[in-house]
Amino acid sequence: MRASSSTVRKALCIATLAACSLLLQGCSAVKLAYNQVSHLAYWQLNSYLDLSETQTARVRDELGDLHQWHRDTMLPRHAELLQKVQQQLPSAIAPDQACRTYDALRIQIDKVITQAEPKLVWLASQLTDAQISNLQKKQADSNADWKKEWVDVAPDKLREQRFKQLSSRAETFYGNLEEPQKAALRTFIAQSSFDPQRTYVERLRRQKDLVQVLQKIAEDRTNTDQARTLLRGYLDRFNTSPDAAHQRYAQTLVEEGCEGFSQVHNAMTAAQRLKAVQSVKGYEQDFLLLAGR
Repeated sequence: MRASSSTVRKALCIATLAACSLLLQGCSAVKLAYNQVSHLAYWQLNSYLDLSETQTARVRDELGDLHQWHRDTMLPRHAELLQKVQQQLPSAIAPDQACRTYDALRIQIDKVITQAEPKLVWLASQLTDAQISNLQKKQADSNADWKKEWVDVAPDKLREQRFKQLSSRAETFYGNLEEPQKAALRTFIAQSSFDPQRTYVERLRRQKDLVQVLQKIAEDRTNTDQARTLLRGYLDRFNTSPDAAHQRYAQTLVEEGCEGFSQVHNAMTAAQRLKAVQSVKGYEQDFLLLAGR
C-alpha cells in the first residue's frame, strides 16, 4: 500500500525488478510475461538510453544470463515465500507480520540486484554523454507525467486515485471488495502520511544523483573499481536517502502500509481470504513450473 518507486531505478535496474514485479500480475499473465522479461527489460533500457549496436548485443546476452539465473535461483525462493504467505492468509494478520513479509521480499529483490551489479557496472561505464542526456530527457518527460498525475491534483481526487489503484490491487487477490473492505481501505488512505510533493522531491534527488554518478563514471570509463564504488553508493542512497527527514517519512510509509494491509485484510470475509489463498497458490505453482520444479 505504498507509493510507486521512482522510474529512475528502472533505467538501470529494470532487469532486476521486472521478475519480482510479476507478483502483482494476474496468474494467467505470469508465465507469458515472465518468459518475455529479458525482452521487456531490454526495451525499457533502450528507451531510456538509446543503446548502440555493440551495447545492444552484450546487454541482450547479459539480460538473458540474468534471466536464467533468476529462473534457476530466485523463482524457487519466491515460491517458498508465497507458501508462507498462504499459511497466514486464512487468519487475521498483524502489522508486524505484514512487515516481515515485506522485509523478506526486499531481501530477495536485493539478491537480484547484487547478482546484476557487474552487468550494471559494465553498462554504466559504456554510456556516452549523448546517452546520459537522453536519460535526462526521459526523466523530465516521466516527471511531468508523474507530477500531473499525483502532485497537480486536488486532495479529494488524489484520495480517489489511490483508492482505485489500491482497490484494484486488492481485488486481484481477494476478488470483489464489499463495503466493509472498501471502508477499511478508505480509512487507511485518509489517515496516510503519503505526500506526493515530498515523494516528488526525493524522486528528483535520486534522478540528479544518478546522472551525476554516470557523468563521474564517464570521466574514466576504464576505472571499473571506481565505477563499482560509485554505482554502489547510488544504490545505497536510493534505498536510504541522505535526507534524514525523508528517511523518517519513508519509514513511516512502510509502517503505515503494514498497518493498512492488516486493517484491510482483517476486514475480509472468510471467502475473500480463501480466494486470496487460491490466488497466491496460483503464483506459487506458476513460479515452480517456470523454474522447472
